[in-house]
Amino acid sequence: MPRVLLENQISGLPVCDDRGRLVGMLSEGDLLRRAELGLVSRRDIAGVRAKPEAFIKGHSWRVGDVMTQPVVTVDEDMPVGRVAELMAAKGIKRIPVMRAEEMVGIISRSDILRAVTASLPDVIANGDEAVRRAVLARLCSDLGLEKGAIDVTIENGTVSLSGQVESEALREAARVAAETISGAGGVRNRLRIVANGGASDG
Repeated sequence: MPRVLLENQISGLPVCDDRGRLVGMLSEGDLLRRAELGLVSRRDIAGVRAKPEAFIKGHSWRVGDVMTQPVVTVDEDMPVGRVAELMAAKGIKRIPVMRAEEMVGIISRSDILRAVTASLPDVIANGDEAVRRAVLARLCSDLGLEKGAIDVTIENGTVSLSGQVESEALREAARVAAETISGAGGVRNRLRIVANGGASDG
């Protein structure tokens, strides 16, 4: 177990069952109280009846015995700020990201720190027209979209994007670009993906 973490330079791994369902997390912290390291007390070693759970975690080499469960997870749409709050409240360094019952990634403290350091003050837009122009400018400057490729409208303070893009990644990038404009009350992404000569709703 420690070898996998060391060789891949990571501090934690998700554990899944035979059906691919997330059942636990294995981290460096789970491996710190190993008998091999001399970090399990004599009472844990000799007095099995006193603390059987500690004995198991300190001696077993089965991932299922050592891992942490249940697992704290977040939905992929949860704002990064709320994820950071959850990490602080639970005292954890990484959280699996879920889409319904499927794990689609893991967000760590370092991911959040990178997001924070990369975020510079964005355009300050006041008023619907100012927000619309700022979003259009961001779509052109940051994503290289042609002027008029995406229609931007403001509906009750919410930015609405409509038109066609070439990929799901570009569709999501357009949403993120719109969300970075200060003053935008939210983004409704109505962009359609055009691929292989056809269009599909995202």
